[in-house]
Amino acid sequence: MGVKVNLVIDERVKADLDELIPAGERSRFASDALKAQLASVRQQQAVARIEGLRRAGPHVPTSEIVLALRSLRDAG
Repeated sequence: MGVKVNLVIDERVKADLDELIPAGERSRFASDALKAQLASVRQQQAVARIEGLRRAGPHVPTSEIVLALRSLRDAG
C-alpha cells in the first residue's frame, strides 16, 4: 500500500519527469528510484561498518565479509 508524501525536487528534475515518464507511472517510477538509492546507501553504510570493524577488531576473513554483503543485498 502506498503512502502519500510531499517532496521538493529541482525544477529541471520535475520537467524531465513530466517529459519522460507518463502521468500514471510517476509515483511508481519515483518509488523505484528511491528504493534503488536507499539500497545503495545501505550497502555503503554496511561497507563502512565492516571497514571500521576490520581496522578496530580482529581480522575478519574476506569470505565472511562477502557473505555479509550478499545477505544485505538479498534483503534490500
